Amino acid sequence: MSKKKTAQDNIIEQLPGDLKDVAELIGVELTMRLVERYGGTYIHVPKCDDLLREMRNRKIRELYDSGKCDIRALAIKFNLTDRRISDILSGTNRADIPLPLFTLFEKSR
Repeated sequence: MSKKKTAQDNIIEQLPGDLKDVAELIGVELTMRLVERYGGTYIHVPKCDDLLREMRNRKIRELYDSGKCDIRALAIKFNLTDRRISDILSGTNRADIPLPLFTLFEKSR
């Protein structure tokens, strides 16, 4: 028994390339809003592990700066080595920089 096609399914079938995948994931209406806003640009979506790593590092910095955890406790809590925690803590404090969900690149012409 086949599933009855909806108007949305018909629209999705007509979309080119990656837009078809996007529409299947988030729906036609949101896909069209993305096209209206970002059409003609390249959108880079960072890998989830990069975002999660940045969030983890911010949490490590926050716990350390608040005095709630020392390096050893952080290493145990986050299953990292003392050395890795030290490296994270000695890095640039990026807490003021918003986490990137999308990085936009204009088409080069």
